[in-house]
Amino acid sequence: MPWVRVTVPASSANIGPGFDCLAVALDLPFHLDVEEPFGAATELDEQHPAATAFRAAGGSGPLFSETSIPPGKGLGFSGSARVAGLAAASLQQSGAIRFPDLLSQSGKLEGHFDNVAASIYGSITATTGTSVVRLLCPPTLDVVVWIPEGKTSTNASRTRLPSSVSFETASQALARSTVLAAAIASCDLAAIRECCVDDLHQPTRLAAQPDSALAIQAALDNGAWGAWLSGSGPTIAAFVEDDAADAVRAALPSSGHSKLLKVAQCGIAVS
Repeated sequence: MPWVRVTVPASSANIGPGFDCLAVALDLPFHLDVEEPFGAATELDEQHPAATAFRAAGGSGPLFSETSIPPGKGLGFSGSARVAGLAAASLQQSGAIRFPDLLSQSGKLEGHFDNVAASIYGSITATTGTSVVRLLCPPTLDVVVWIPEGKTSTNASRTRLPSSVSFETASQALARSTVLAAAIASCDLAAIRECCVDDLHQPTRLAAQPDSALAIQAALDNGAWGAWLSGSGPTIAAFVEDDAADAVRAALPSSGHSKLLKVAQCGIAVS
């Protein structure tokens, strides 16, 4: 196969009550080169998630990557890398990428499908693992991410989650997630803010990440239209409009740094 570059956006999952199903693609790319490096790309070792996915799917040849996605921070680093590796192998073998197959394969490797769905399809996605609906993000919204020191293991974090929740908690989560998806689709920012609330995983995870809890509240207090723990953390993400972005970033805890990112309207790309 001739030289190819696969580019996949980062993602922020678990938007509000959308645990394991609702995520947004972010304009923070993971680039994977096959055969020859481009730009500042460096060669990957065989333990890298892009390389293990590429080899597992039958890919051959050297791999090189370039990215600003920080690993272990809740911004979909491993998901983006695995999507890129599987896509590159598919291109090498058949000259094409089938999105449903890519979703199935990458979701199984990740253990959940929300991050990889957003990275594949772009914008905001809701997924069951087999079905995906792509929602257009309200055009006035960007995403502020606050990234503290330290990393979080998704697998370790999941082991601390409750094995069950009350009927009332489950019912509220269903109601909020349903309205949140509709609010995103209809650009109802007030409803997004009202429903971007979680009682399934955030209380447990934020108890171990108090600065992340402070960051979420600071974003909401300074004009964000919704804020959530990105994936399993420790990063938090917030929907903002231009006129509030600076105030939100200035209010975030000094124990981390922030970025203002665009929503990646397109997912995986090949060049």
